[in-house]
Amino acid sequence: MKMNKKAVFLFFMMNLMGCGMHQGLTEPSTADPIISERISQTTPAIVRLTRTETDEENPVWSPDGTRLAFESKRDGNKEIYAMDADGEHTRNLTRNPAEDDDPIWSPDGQRLVFVSNRDGNKEIYVMDSDGSHQTNLSRNGANDRWPVWSPPVSNGGLKIMFISDRSGSWDLFSMNPDGSEQRRLTTTAAVEDNQKWSPDMQYVVFVSDPSGHNEIYIMDGDGSTPRALTQSAGESTCPNWSPDGKHLAFVSNRTGNWELYVMNADGSRPRQLTRTPEEEDSPRWSPDGKMIAFVSKGEGGAYLSVVDLAGRIQKRMTDAVSEKEVPSWSPDGSRISFIGKDSEGPWQIFVMDLWGTQQARHEAAGPFVAPFP
Repeated sequence: MKMNKKAVFLFFMMNLMGCGMHQGLTEPSTADPIISERISQTTPAIVRLTRTETDEENPVWSPDGTRLAFESKRDGNKEIYAMDADGEHTRNLTRNPAEDDDPIWSPDGQRLVFVSNRDGNKEIYVMDSDGSHQTNLSRNGANDRWPVWSPPVSNGGLKIMFISDRSGSWDLFSMNPDGSEQRRLTTTAAVEDNQKWSPDMQYVVFVSDPSGHNEIYIMDGDGSTPRALTQSAGESTCPNWSPDGKHLAFVSNRTGNWELYVMNADGSRPRQLTRTPEEEDSPRWSPDGKMIAFVSKGEGGAYLSVVDLAGRIQKRMTDAVSEKEVPSWSPDGSRISFIGKDSEGPWQIFVMDLWGTQQARHEAAGPFVAPFP
């Protein structure tokens, strides 16, 4: 069962975990027959990348797909690490006695923003990709969390957006990559989070609860003209832009169960993609925009599935593993990283190869059944 926004936020704070408008908007095309065939026929090759006695969490791909940054307590406290995409050459990047989490690569892969409490409260930091030059960007006595980089667009410089309680409520703020020009984007008494820039950086989608339940909102990139995209009897959350910026995937319990939806970027024509007894969560678009990976949560745990944009082809990709399983696509769309566990063991990082080189080798060798883990 989903918790309300404030309960979810407090849960994530305790566990240190992290769910542009265009003319001529249209609904996604019907299922791409090639993608549908791939989804229905593939059996992913699943590889375990970490083998430790502590929890490994939040793997995020570098923009070139060669490395994964993640969180781990293997050295006694939560630190940020990086490893090659095959699990080799793991390195502790932060090396600090404080708690460090929420790593996000810059669009050029040269830097990572992250969150640390090394100055007594949660602040936004940045470091080079090798862990050098760690710098406090937010420098504020309040708590600052969940940083995201703006996309690399030609008509504007990079920004970092984050949430902060410095104004007395959890609002969205933006700043330059050097910490200058910190600017409040939302000014309500509600909790705002789940913020993401559109691919062209013209708009920001986010979640807010001014009416007491979660709805999805959009505003211009400078924080002006906020407006609701969803207005339903239930709750809507976890919005994610399609790669072309024309659509948003999200989850909602408007039918009584948490299902996966897609709508146009102006909120029109919402389409329900899943109809299952499980609760769907954490939708993530493939880089080519032709399918969505998501988490299904049931009584036996949680597992990853993928669905095409017509909602006709849906396939379960893992066995039940955990409720912390969140998909992250590699930049080339051939792999998905996620968190899983073996029975009562610690959370570990896995990668499934969908139809890349490794999967092709398995398919050439004949039928392959991927055990998990």
